[in-house]
Amino acid sequence: MRLILDISAESRIYREFMPSRYQTYVKQLHPDTDAGLFLADYAAISREASVVILKGLLKHQKKSKLNTAIQDEFGINKRHAAGIIAFVEGEMKSAEECLAHHVLTLEDKIKFLKSDVESLEKKVNTHKAYLNALCEVNRKIKSGKKARLAKKYKPQFEDACSIKFGRKCGTHYQSAKHKLHQLKRNLATLSAKVARVKSAELHVKLGNREAISFVGSKDESNGNQVCQLILMTDDAIQIRVPSALEQQYGKYVEIPVNLVGVGSTEIRQAWAEGKAITFRLRQRQYGVWEAHITVDVYRPITSSSVMLGCLGVDLNTGSIAWCKVNSDGNPTRFSQIAIDIHSKSSGQTEAILADAVTKLTSLALALLCPIVVEQLDFAAKKAQLKSGTRHKRYNRMLSGFAYRRFQELLSSRCFKLGIKLIAVKPEYSTLIGLVKFQSMYGMNSGTAAALVLARRAMNYSEAVPARTAFADMESKRHIWSYWNAISQRVKGSARHSFFQPRLTASSSLRTGVEGDPPFEHGNSVVQLTLWDLGLNVPSHQASASRKPVRESS
Repeated sequence: MRLILDISAESRIYREFMPSRYQTYVKQLHPDTDAGLFLADYAAISREASVVILKGLLKHQKKSKLNTAIQDEFGINKRHAAGIIAFVEGEMKSAEECLAHHVLTLEDKIKFLKSDVESLEKKVNTHKAYLNALCEVNRKIKSGKKARLAKKYKPQFEDACSIKFGRKCGTHYQSAKHKLHQLKRNLATLSAKVARVKSAELHVKLGNREAISFVGSKDESNGNQVCQLILMTDDAIQIRVPSALEQQYGKYVEIPVNLVGVGSTEIRQAWAEGKAITFRLRQRQYGVWEAHITVDVYRPITSSSVMLGCLGVDLNTGSIAWCKVNSDGNPTRFSQIAIDIHSKSSGQTEAILADAVTKLTSLALALLCPIVVEQLDFAAKKAQLKSGTRHKRYNRMLSGFAYRRFQELLSSRCFKLGIKLIAVKPEYSTLIGLVKFQSMYGMNSGTAAALVLARRAMNYSEAVPARTAFADMESKRHIWSYWNAISQRVKGSARHSFFQPRLTASSSLRTGVEGDPPFEHGNSVVQLTLWDLGLNVPSHQASASRKPVRESS
């Protein structure tokens, strides 16, 4: 018996380090006529009680007093009332987070609009001063005096009309003044909108009227005291009838439920282990009810430690680049998956991204390595879409960049397969890949950035190469400050200009070398040789570098 207790303790310690998340599975209910009437009556009571609790919480009343009040008013027990309060609190928290995100987005738009207004207003005023000075010079010349325009006055716009719009919009200077006026109007509108949103009362949506929530707890029997699963030959859920409806429907009501399909194993395991099980019964259409069952699901990690190698992934507008890195921080295989989500519907975009995610996770499973992605937030970038000085192509790229959906699909798939997913900061990943690794390994900018992300997850060095370092740098500064200085110097340079050829290739990474594990072939990797000695590579030796071989996807 002691041996069994020790083994269970070890498994409990191991589970604490296993990833877990709350998963919701939708299952079909099969209520008869009486059960359907009970659910409708119970949903009406739950809805009215939720409204009363919401008004009380918005007035900052104590939850204990609200619990007692709805027990007396609607004839429900304490656990029923506690579940309704927990549901309303969750909806309020979600509404507050959405409101904060909305205000932050509006403030970001205001910030970018102010910057654009200041920049354009400065150009308009400078050009206006130039026109006034030019008129003064012409007036003096006509009166027979000598005069010349001072050097400090320079035109900011061409004295011509737009080729695209013709004379309809006037000259470039007149178009700029009209654009400045519109930007100021947008700025005033957004400022008033932010003030109105901040001063308004919190608006909370309680969802479908025909819905009932039963919040579970691990301290209760079978994970939920009010609504419990009955796992027998015919699965069912048993609901404790509130006292207001006991005379009509009895003390308990059993409703058959179909648990077959996705999530059946997880639900049964949670019930067997006594975990918290939360139910939300919802009428999808008249007479058709479904149960949303939420349980805490654990998944074992199948990938190896990050220090044994990992798979770096970099998402771009037209492709998903990846790079497999070994334990030494060197690339062993890299390629990219082409994606085209431009002008696609949301369903088509999700299908394309899901197919790419399946390929990435299959590769990670075969290599037994975690996946490393960059932690990006495009809320601030997308706030520039309303800005008038941004290019239309740049705005279109941001609008169609489905990074958040890609991250959700990848996270869900990795959790299902037990693949560890690591998010790292994206600062200077593309620049480091361009400067250090693109020409060294014959990569493009995407795969080089994926290599940097993988090495960053493994805590490898990101030191500035000796040929690009500055003599006056202080060693106490953070390494990213040096990369910031380099980014300022190479700003505006084409990416292909970073691809400089190297002379020799590493034999250990060539295709078909004995001793290489599977999936380690397919790319000739070019090493840094002469440039370490400060020598320049002749232009006629550019053919010594090879492009990466595209892997079959």
